[in-house]
Amino acid sequence: MMKEFKSHNIRAFTLLEIIIAMSISAVIGVYTLLLLDNSTKAQSKIEQRAERYNEIERTFLFLSNDIRQIAPRPFRDEYGDKQNNLMSDDVEGLTFTRMGRRNPAALPRSSLEKLNYRVEDGKLYRISYSYPDGMPRDLGSKRRLLEKVEKLSILFYQDEDWTDFWPPQNLDFQQQSKASVQLPLAVKVILELEDLGKVERIFVVSDRQTDSKKT
Repeated sequence: MMKEFKSHNIRAFTLLEIIIAMSISAVIGVYTLLLLDNSTKAQSKIEQRAERYNEIERTFLFLSNDIRQIAPRPFRDEYGDKQNNLMSDDVEGLTFTRMGRRNPAALPRSSLEKLNYRVEDGKLYRISYSYPDGMPRDLGSKRRLLEKVEKLSILFYQDEDWTDFWPPQNLDFQQQSKASVQLPLAVKVILELEDLGKVERIFVVSDRQTDSKKT
C-alpha cells in the first residue's frame, strides 16, 4: 500500500532580499568600525594630553626644587667676569647658582651648582655645569624637559612689584650692588606653549619682610 506524501510550499529568500540584508549588515559593520576607531583616537588623545600635563608638572617640579635653593652668591662667567646671582633674558633664559648639589659618591667638590634654563629649537632645557664658576657655555650637561615651547619668560617680585630684571634697573649703584647678592621674594616662570598657550607658576624664594621690619 503506497503512502501519500503531501507537498508543502517552502518559501526561500530571493536574491534581492539577500543583497539587502548583506548591505544592511555591511553598513552596521562600517559604523561599528568607525565608532571603535573614533573611540580609540579619543582615548589616544586623552592619554597624550595627560602625558603632556605630566611633562609640564615635572618641568615645574624641577624649577621649584632649583629656585627654592638659589644661592645668594654672584658667579663668574667663562671670562672670569663677576655676574649677578640671578640673570635672565629672552636668549639665555634663566641662569643662577643653587645650593644642595647631590654628591652620593662623596667626591671632593662644591655643593653649589650653576644652572641654566633656556629654550632652543622649541625645547626647554635644564643645563647643569660641573663647577659654579668659569664654565664655558657649551660644556654644560643638557637635559630636555619640555617640547613645543615658544618662549620662556621670568619675572622677579620685590617691593610689591614684578620686574623682568634682577637686580631691578631703577636702583642706584649702591642698591644694585646690595641686591646682586640678595634674592627676590618670588620668581614667576611663564612658558608659552604651542598647544596650550601660556602656563605660569610662582615660586617663593625667600621672605625677608620680618627681617626688614626689625631693621
